[in-house]
Amino acid sequence: MDKLLTAKELSEKLNLSISKLAIDRMKERGIPFIKWKGQGQRGTVRYSMPKVQEFIENNMKAKA
Repeated sequence: MDKLLTAKELSEKLNLSISKLAIDRMKERGIPFIKWKGQGQRGTVRYSMPKVQEFIENNMKAKA
């Protein structure tokens, strides 16, 4: 199974704020994530490293 990162771990790896990741999730854009719903409204969010890599590769913009 792939390593799943927390939002904090991913934010440190990519030098993005946790709130930026949260806003992207709310707007249904950005890096793909997995969310497990618990008993309450909130759930646990994790990011799969292969999906993160794929997202980065597909969204790179080269400067001419």
